[in-house]
Amino acid sequence: MTKSKDKRRRKNKGQVKELGTEIERLAGQRTKELSVLKDIASAVTNRSLTLDQMLKAVTEAVLETVPSAQRVMIHLCSEAANLLVPIASAQKGRSRKQIPPAEIVQTIVRRAAKKKRRIHIPDPRKEARVPDQKGKLSLLVIPLVSDQKIVGTLAVYGAGVEAFTNHDQCLVEIFAGWAAIAIKKTQLRFEMEQSQEAALNILANQAASA
Repeated sequence: MTKSKDKRRRKNKGQVKELGTEIERLAGQRTKELSVLKDIASAVTNRSLTLDQMLKAVTEAVLETVPSAQRVMIHLCSEAANLLVPIASAQKGRSRKQIPPAEIVQTIVRRAAKKKRRIHIPDPRKEARVPDQKGKLSLLVIPLVSDQKIVGTLAVYGAGVEAFTNHDQCLVEIFAGWAAIAIKKTQLRFEMEQSQEAALNILANQAASA
């Protein structure tokens, strides 16, 4: 009986230690996420940064906070040409072996933009019926919405099938929200500059004709 109790005690002690280690890991991860989110908020509200710089910061933030993320891309919607144009990207390492063909990615990205909701593809090889595609990955696409309009998408490639947890997906949606804010902010600044230029031209013409 004594040996059996000692064995159970050691087992329980080991489980408590493992639980404590996991709690510390999660606490560290959440602290890191909050720090990165704070940095992104500062970047998006920084008037000196260009849109390219702000969106690049978002892609790098996703790589930093989502453990399974391998590559991140942001596409902008071009209403005139009805296209999704890549504008920013970041990836871990230089390998592109796990990236599906561009036309397959475009199909999934367009679907997310059309449905205005996130799309999680656990295995794009099955989705796209490409049996010779090497490697295993997941694909997560989040539409960028501003004033109820789609302004772009944020796509994340993850290492392995079912790579993204629910928490990962929610976190990426937060980053997508900041990307949408950056795009809207840039559009408003451009419109304001155009209005100011038009007003100056009107004043200049009035002065010339006076």
